[in-house]
Amino acid sequence: MIHPLLARVPADITVGDHPHFKFIGLTFNSDTMYTTVIAAALTVGFLLYVARRASSGVPGRTQIITELVVTQTRQYVEEAVGHEVPGWLVPLGATLFFFILFCNWLAWIPSGHSPERLGPPTADVNLIYALTATVVILYTYLGVKRKGFRYVGDWLTAKPAIRRPILILEQVVNPLSLSLRLFGNIFAGGIMLAVIALLPVYLFPLYGLADFGWRLFDSGLIAPIQAFIYSFLTILYFGFATAEEH
Repeated sequence: MIHPLLARVPADITVGDHPHFKFIGLTFNSDTMYTTVIAAALTVGFLLYVARRASSGVPGRTQIITELVVTQTRQYVEEAVGHEVPGWLVPLGATLFFFILFCNWLAWIPSGHSPERLGPPTADVNLIYALTATVVILYTYLGVKRKGFRYVGDWLTAKPAIRRPILILEQVVNPLSLSLRLFGNIFAGGIMLAVIALLPVYLFPLYGLADFGWRLFDSGLIAPIQAFIYSFLTILYFGFATAEEH
């Protein structure tokens, strides 16, 4: 028997809807495009703000946080890639962290449902696939630059022979898991907010508090963790691409 309160909650929750338009036969999610631009602008603006206010004396909180991210990124890169670290790799890892974090933090802004006008673009798999494709291209480039065509040849000549299909499979599984881990967590957070928003109006004192609590938990804990995991695994994959077999 369904509880009377639950019976008044709409059962149909539509997720994954995006305002879109078509161009040359392709579908573009317009909300993902402009929220990506917003997150990118926030990332650039934040880093410029920190750079201009940086002090060799007593640093502010934002400078401490930024320096911590950059320092940890440099440490992870040096441990993963080793010698001859490309000058662009540390900035890439740190910028990825802040960009994904600002993308995720857009979930804090209530902007409607079906569609959500300012939803986190990381809840759209299209952005995640584009980010990951860029990462794959860059670590493949670095792998080929370090090893030449042996970078690919190692997959086909590894011993024992049973490792060869596993190595080839990893080239697909690694970037796919990198994408879906971030997408799944942020998308699930959006579904949770949608469920809370569909509760009856007379339960507002309860679900209003639940909505605030979930946004605080999601933005304060889940969003930074997911940004860190994506950036850290990106650096790790650069390490895999440049590692020498022993």
